[in-house]
Amino acid sequence: MEKYVSHLKRQGFELLEDIGSGLSGKTKKAKQPSLERFVAIKFFDSLFVRNNAELRKKFKREAFILAEAQHPAIPYVITHGEVPLNDTSIPYIVMEHIDGINLDEYILKNGALEQDKVINIATQILDALLLVHSKGIIHRDIKPSNIMLSTNGHAYLIDFSIGFAPSGNPNFTRATRTGDHLGSAEYISPEQNVDMKNVDQRADIYSLGLTLCKLLTGVPTLSALDKPDLSISYALRKLIMKASEYKVEDRYQTVDEVIRELRGLSNTGLFTINTPSKALCNHLKCPDAHWSPNGFYKGANFKEQCTDIHCTSCGGKLIYQCRCGYPIADTQYCGGCGNELFKIPECLMCGSHLSKVDIDKDTSKGCSKCQSKQQKQVQVWGQSAPVDPPMNFDDDIPF
Repeated sequence: MEKYVSHLKRQGFELLEDIGSGLSGKTKKAKQPSLERFVAIKFFDSLFVRNNAELRKKFKREAFILAEAQHPAIPYVITHGEVPLNDTSIPYIVMEHIDGINLDEYILKNGALEQDKVINIATQILDALLLVHSKGIIHRDIKPSNIMLSTNGHAYLIDFSIGFAPSGNPNFTRATRTGDHLGSAEYISPEQNVDMKNVDQRADIYSLGLTLCKLLTGVPTLSALDKPDLSISYALRKLIMKASEYKVEDRYQTVDEVIRELRGLSNTGLFTINTPSKALCNHLKCPDAHWSPNGFYKGANFKEQCTDIHCTSCGGKLIYQCRCGYPIADTQYCGGCGNELFKIPECLMCGSHLSKVDIDKDTSKGCSKCQSKQQKQVQVWGQSAPVDPPMNFDDDIPF
């Protein structure tokens, strides 16, 4: 350790306490006096892998991957080097220090996370992966312990040591052979478990899906999402299930697809329109609502393949999903939770559906239909009552 201290001091860093450990070795906190800041220094010094040439190559390549993938949700790399020892040397990477905790430890201490917090974390990590994948970099080891949460709630994707970037950069040369099985068994995709060398961004999507499952339920098992006591929206469950489909072709094919779906979720359950979808205008006087031939309201206005925020017929706010997250269908009640999506107004006296003229009126003493029916009585105790022109009624309007 003395050689660590003396070498890093010459490089301008003062070693402090251990802050983590992994397959490759320990990570220590250090101070950079010249800039009055803390940094993290990751060493390739595990006794189990120190002499493994392939893992050593992966470790050294991580510095170049981090330099290539500069993003607010990825710790930036400061420098790298090797500590000389008697008969060998110990590679190290100096990077941004994150004052926080990894999500695996967070769950152990605090339990599963709330949906809104998980969505916030997922949004940040997905945005980082969007950049990473655009550069041809595949992480291959996404899991809760490789996501750090800072004290101010910012998420970071860490540990690219088994990632690769098949680009023209010689520092990104693959150090993985067909048949290698690196990664965490609980989160690794089926295809990566068979052949780690020939995987693409969909392997990261699979691992992220199970990671989100773990954050919400405490276990990376999709069946845990079906527990009745979980307050997880249908839309988020559906997203996680699709991301973690066993077959590659059944998953989201790109991170951008996941991001578009995730942006449809928010703290208030509002829906952001990304792709043409079925929408509902539940304004009772919408001209395009379902009216009977004689002007009685029979149902709401459904729009197919819609992307508008407001109804073009009446200006009312369009609804694309129930509060539970279940998508709109041609029904009065939500197929996910049974919530009533729109009301069919009825007369408080006779129970008939209402016409436009009665929708906003107090019908406790009857609607226009009730009054017209009363006026059709031509004799009341031997006296004539005024007769209005006959009114046609729909046969299927209930009383």
